[in-house]
Amino acid sequence: MHIRDGILSPEVCLVAGVASVAAMGYSLRQLRQQPDSRTIPLTGMVAALIFAGQMVNFPLFGLPVSGHLLGGVLAAALLGPWAGCLAVTMVLIVQAVLFADGGLMCLGVNVLNMAVVGVWGGGAIYESLRRITGTQLRGSVVSVIAAAYLSVLAAAAAFCIEFIASAHDIPFPVQPLTWFMVLYHALIGVGEAAITGGVLAFVWSRRPQLLTTPETAVASWRPFTAAGIAVACAVAAVLSPWASEWPDGLEAVGDRVGFNDLGQDRVWMLSDYALPVPVGWEALSVSAAGILGTLVVLGLGWMVSSRLTSSTVPVPDVSHAG
Repeated sequence: MHIRDGILSPEVCLVAGVASVAAMGYSLRQLRQQPDSRTIPLTGMVAALIFAGQMVNFPLFGLPVSGHLLGGVLAAALLGPWAGCLAVTMVLIVQAVLFADGGLMCLGVNVLNMAVVGVWGGGAIYESLRRITGTQLRGSVVSVIAAAYLSVLAAAAAFCIEFIASAHDIPFPVQPLTWFMVLYHALIGVGEAAITGGVLAFVWSRRPQLLTTPETAVASWRPFTAAGIAVACAVAAVLSPWASEWPDGLEAVGDRVGFNDLGQDRVWMLSDYALPVPVGWEALSVSAAGILGTLVVLGLGWMVSSRLTSSTVPVPDVSHAG
């Protein structure tokens, strides 16, 4: 659900951008005030996993439409809402700047829909449901599946509101737009829920303390983090060339309603997750681009989380020394 430039009005993009910057600032402030032992070792790894997962589009039950992981609830469950919001934001920045996936003018809108609505909203639903279903494995998995599904519908609804608020000169039909956005993303939500629930169940079997007592310092996250990085690179290298070529939910709706013609592509570096290679090496090109993007997101996540943590190191009280 990466919106291209030109599809939404500059005014909507500006308002969404301001809201996204405010959300990022609040997340940073919360992380500085409430340092979390998970931040350094896990933020980069989770961001890398989400980046790699978003490269693998899956088909929708026989329809000529595909979907991909959004990852908001996954990030919220593993990192908490503040670091999770930053992790998804870093993914979206790298996608827009490095691969022209999502417009730069619409970057604030994409952050609002996937990192704020997806992480904050989906994470709030997850935590609320856990109070009902319980905090053990079964209750947590049920809660995260429901929250992941609802987060996709919430992001789709947010786009509908933004598109209608853009007041285009061409009178696009609102009812078909809303109907197809809900239909396609209701199906995409099934994949989102399955992936999120599967990852959460796997993490619980390996590191249950991450989900049960995340505020408690853990002796060492290195093996778990290394495994996550390896999985992210493997997904980007092996699965991304096999991604469905059908348009994703937003593009499919744009084809039906007619707003795709408004979209503008601005390429800064690379385009369409492909590196320049000889003819016949396209699959290798996608794999290499996936690994490159995964490592860039990983490095950015580590850099940001390291600076955050170093800025929150408490200063020893020496006033009573001696």
